[in-house]
Amino acid sequence: MVEVAKEVTKPDYLSLVNKSGSGFNVSELVDAIVGSEIEPKRTLQKTKQEKTENAISGIGFLKSQASNTQTSFTSVKSDTFFEISSSNSSGVTLKAEDETKLQAGIRSISNVTTAKKMAFEFGGFSNLTDKFTANLTIDLGKWTKTAASSSVNTNSFASQKTYIVTSEISNGADVTAIKSKTSYTADGPIAANTTFTVNDGESGTISSALIKEIDVYSFQDADAANAETQNFSNKSVSEVAALLNSVTGISATTVDTTGEGTNFSIIVTSDKTGADNGFKITSNLARFATPALPDASATINKFSQIASDATFTLDGVQVTRESNSITDLLDGASIELKSDFTTSASIGISRSETNVRSTVDSVINSLNEFKAEIDRLTFIDLEGDANGPLALDPAVSSIRSSFKKLAVQPLNGYGEKSIYLSQLGIKTDNNGDYFLDDTLFKKTFLANPEYFQALKDENLATNTSSATVTKSPFTQIAVGTYTVSKDGDQWKFGDTNLTRFDYKGGSMFTSTTYPGLVIKTAAAEPASFKIYSGQSFSKRVADLMEKVVEVGSPLRNSEETYKTQSTDIEERLKKLEEREKLINSKYTEQFGKMEQSMTQFNSTKTLLENFIEAWKKQK
Repeated sequence: MVEVAKEVTKPDYLSLVNKSGSGFNVSELVDAIVGSEIEPKRTLQKTKQEKTENAISGIGFLKSQASNTQTSFTSVKSDTFFEISSSNSSGVTLKAEDETKLQAGIRSISNVTTAKKMAFEFGGFSNLTDKFTANLTIDLGKWTKTAASSSVNTNSFASQKTYIVTSEISNGADVTAIKSKTSYTADGPIAANTTFTVNDGESGTISSALIKEIDVYSFQDADAANAETQNFSNKSVSEVAALLNSVTGISATTVDTTGEGTNFSIIVTSDKTGADNGFKITSNLARFATPALPDASATINKFSQIASDATFTLDGVQVTRESNSITDLLDGASIELKSDFTTSASIGISRSETNVRSTVDSVINSLNEFKAEIDRLTFIDLEGDANGPLALDPAVSSIRSSFKKLAVQPLNGYGEKSIYLSQLGIKTDNNGDYFLDDTLFKKTFLANPEYFQALKDENLATNTSSATVTKSPFTQIAVGTYTVSKDGDQWKFGDTNLTRFDYKGGSMFTSTTYPGLVIKTAAAEPASFKIYSGQSFSKRVADLMEKVVEVGSPLRNSEETYKTQSTDIEERLKKLEEREKLINSKYTEQFGKMEQSMTQFNSTKTLLENFIEAWKKQK
């Protein structure tokens, strides 16, 4: 019996190997491995980056809103709470200068003669190119009338008057009459434009109306030492006018008097109104000299207008001022005289409820706009994760807290009592939003309209009419009430020593502690009085907004912190990207080597399979 050998079955190890290498998508495999390590870290940094950028953007919005709010409240100061009226606006108007000092009331003004500049005409030039050589001396001062002014239309004349002959008077009775009463002694006819003065105590008549009374003026030099001399040689009319125009205190220009180009004048005017602001020009050339006879009939070298003061009656009191803008009669307001008039006119100052209401509405709107923005930025979502970008920022939380306090903080330094926003009708609801209580607003406006000035105007005032107080714009005085009193020989402002000077029959006080502070009292200086220093609500809000946006503020520091964090996150993301590339390269290399090995293994497998198949066939 032939024994048949049994075939031994061996494991087909080679069949376990994929014919095309590993069979894996190496790229996807590498991405998956790299992603599992990098993406969680990248997602975390991206989330931080988004929050940081939102915080930076939120601070930008808050700064912008703070700047807008600051601008809004700074502009409130220019609002006017008063209405100023005039029953004769072409003749007189009022202008508010300092609302903190305005007093409501109506004044009567009449018999207004406006202040005038001096005007003098050098006339009769046939053209502007005529040449002259002369020296001029220009003096500034006052022309005073020495003879009464009125026209003489009858044949009578009186003593101590100056007259001018309007046309030639032939030698005869008229001449004799004049000679007997004047210093005029020449024989023969009296030429036109001859001036004469009637002797003291004399009077008389003349048979023909050939004489008129004229004004005669004398000049008082204000400061002879400061007279200005101008010398010129071969100067045209235009050049002489330009030269005069360069002199301090006067102005000059050329005028074509007829519009035909054949008759020109140099018009010289004083720069200021008022009797003391005239001028006199003397010259070695009579063509450029001012005479003392303002004769309207003169053709050359004539007074067009004498410098004069403004005169008027205010509430029955006669007033004289050198300017038409009068600032020292009504507290906080200037009177502007526009034209002459004799009839009575009324000028009035009154608080305007409409104007005040408009400002209050503006204040409320600006406050609510800022509140809405800071509420949005600091919102905390109790039910989700939709917090505002600055919800947990400590600097913004501090700003929000300071802003909320504005509603309840008193306004001090406006008198003995504090003023509250609620008294002005400005209140907040349960959400902290501002609104106007119209009833309270009207109640305060009727009872204490001056309270509303605390919304927009700083206050520095005394509690007595016997003392005044001023300060420079740079003088810092804290809000509060200060007592000015005498301790022995030492005057004090609160606890600060004052230096006293005699001033216009009264006293003036200054302080080294508060440079720019000036206190003045009347002759009968009070033993003690109070000074109030108040900061307006608008200034308070504007200052808070300034602290929000100023360099070095907590908010700006917080912004810089966020920017630093953002930079750090960018660096981390760059490092993660670099690590991602490194790991990807590493695993790609490793799996590439594996694929190479598997490919070689598969090649060997194929070779062996072919060898085995061939061997089987040989059996």
